[in-house]
Amino acid sequence: MSVTTDYAFDNQAAQAPSRLGALEAAYDPITIARVAELDLPAGARCWEVGAGGGSIAHHLADLVRPGGGSVLATDIEPALTTPAAGLETRQHDVRGPLPSANRYDLIHARLVLGHLPERREILATLVEALAPGGWLLIEEFDATSLQRPLTVPSAADAEVIDRVVDLTQRSLVASGADPAWGNAVHAALAGVGLTDVHTRVHAESWSGGSAGARLMAHNTVQLRERLLTAGATEAELDRMGELLADPAVAVTSWPLVSTRGRRAA
Repeated sequence: MSVTTDYAFDNQAAQAPSRLGALEAAYDPITIARVAELDLPAGARCWEVGAGGGSIAHHLADLVRPGGGSVLATDIEPALTTPAAGLETRQHDVRGPLPSANRYDLIHARLVLGHLPERREILATLVEALAPGGWLLIEEFDATSLQRPLTVPSAADAEVIDRVVDLTQRSLVASGADPAWGNAVHAALAGVGLTDVHTRVHAESWSGGSAGARLMAHNTVQLRERLLTAGATEAELDRMGELLADPAVAVTSWPLVSTRGRRAA
């Protein structure tokens, strides 16, 4: 089956495995801690939306498999998520019909809906797929404040980082992303009737060579042609890569807004 998408970061791109690995290293600890807060029942059914490299899907399978639970991991390009006991992978576009008739005790989507203009319609569909008492966990960036350099070799280098970050943001918005979506999720979950809605926000500094800095560098490589079309120069993009590999450089991370809500039992 062929599936099309406007999503800026194609999982079939050569850069995708490295990019997803950096994303997992930067943000998996936050997601895993959030999942640990939930009182999932024995034998829980979970759906990982936009599974990417599959690390969280595998974590969920390890968590629920001993009680007889299962995990469905879906993605428009699921090849990077390897199957395992208690874990099924399936090609699926979250903008389409539900992938199964199951009702889930946990549905998790990280950095997926913010890229899709149909995000609110998708959110309503995900709520419908919850079992009574089931949790929806949505994690998105607050990209209303752009990343900024904290320590850099020169003012010119700070300008390079600011410019490339700004052009990256503009490129993603042109592809349908909403930089304010992370801040809107809490109200959206409450608005569709979920209870126990709660949000945590995580932000930190990223030093050159860290997982977060590698994620930024991989993004720049994967979006290189778009950034050049938007006005970046080859020299700016090359310098951005050098800066993000330099341990003496530090930038602000994207704040990850992690919001959960529960369907009434």
